[in-house]
Amino acid sequence: MAKVLILGGGTAGLVAGRYITEEAKRLGIDVDVTMVTASERHYMPPLFMEVALGSAAPQETWAPIKNAEKVYGFKVDIDRVIDIDLANRGVKTESGKVYDYDYLFLGLGVEYVWDKYKGMNEYGYHNYTLEGALELHEKLSRFNGGKVVIYTPEGPHRCGIYPYEMSLNLRMYFEHRGIENVEITVVHPDKEPAIGLGPDLIRFFTREMDKANVKFIHNDGHVEITPDKVVTKNAELEYDLLIKIPPIKIPKLMEFMASDKDPRWARINGPDFRYPGYDEVYIVSEASMPPLGLLTAGVPLHNAAVVASTSILHQIHGGYPVAEYAPTLCLGHGYNTGFSGNCEYEWKGDKYKRQCYLLFKSPLVRLMKDSFYRGWLDSMRV
Repeated sequence: MAKVLILGGGTAGLVAGRYITEEAKRLGIDVDVTMVTASERHYMPPLFMEVALGSAAPQETWAPIKNAEKVYGFKVDIDRVIDIDLANRGVKTESGKVYDYDYLFLGLGVEYVWDKYKGMNEYGYHNYTLEGALELHEKLSRFNGGKVVIYTPEGPHRCGIYPYEMSLNLRMYFEHRGIENVEITVVHPDKEPAIGLGPDLIRFFTREMDKANVKFIHNDGHVEITPDKVVTKNAELEYDLLIKIPPIKIPKLMEFMASDKDPRWARINGPDFRYPGYDEVYIVSEASMPPLGLLTAGVPLHNAAVVASTSILHQIHGGYPVAEYAPTLCLGHGYNTGFSGNCEYEWKGDKYKRQCYLLFKSPLVRLMKDSFYRGWLDSMRV
């Protein structure tokens, strides 16, 4: 029997657990799939923005990860991993349990580094955690006008379109509350909004932000954040409300696997997300995407998990087709419309080449996006 150990109960881990279990059952392969995750909750982080804006309740953002045992058929242990021993194929947890494996799938996400930039940890609000979303919701409910700055010190960050999507949704939020005297400014290291998605999506966000009277300022380098100002090398902006986007890095537990070129990210080999020197070890998280030219968001991670899962099945079964990295659908909404974009990928030997384009614009995109998130979680509520 082949043992597959999955660390992390987020998007990548859940997709891998489900895919490997279902395909092994279909093919009659004897595979033991176990997930170890520190949290009892499987979150859908994009819904945190909806919590902040008042369109979702906290309990709607998660489902019990333990339910994956009933729904998808693999084992789930709630425990915190404290050590990974690649040489001996062992994983130790906080409870003292030691797991062995034949194949290791690392879906442990990333850590937020709030103290990396001066003033970032002390000032501002965010919705990158449920607790942060609730704090931002409370702040927004008491906000009656003034200057809003949405600030990103570095990229890539989780959900690349978030600053622009949030700015448009904030304009709609304030208009519905009858608050007109709000100046919204996005400050970002990119030279144009959503530059990583190509000219079609740059044009979409630029036009929609112009319509919503949202300003965009390129961030040429962080200087400091004070109680009432954001200071960069090329701008100084006063704010009444600061919304901040956190820097990210590989989890501390995995720092020994960090890249020499950029220690924020993992050492990784494509196209199937293997850790160099260990063909049985796979890393699928925001920490493994940038080195391969991929985006740091949920749908790209979903696709990456499928590629890695098929590679694991190929090793176990022999001859199982390893999936290509699939075209990635990107949905975004804000103000009075939304967009559906698509990104196509081609493996170029050391990383993926990406080409993105706009499919359509429609107010229905909000409903499409919301339905997907809620349906995903509802499938886990048994």
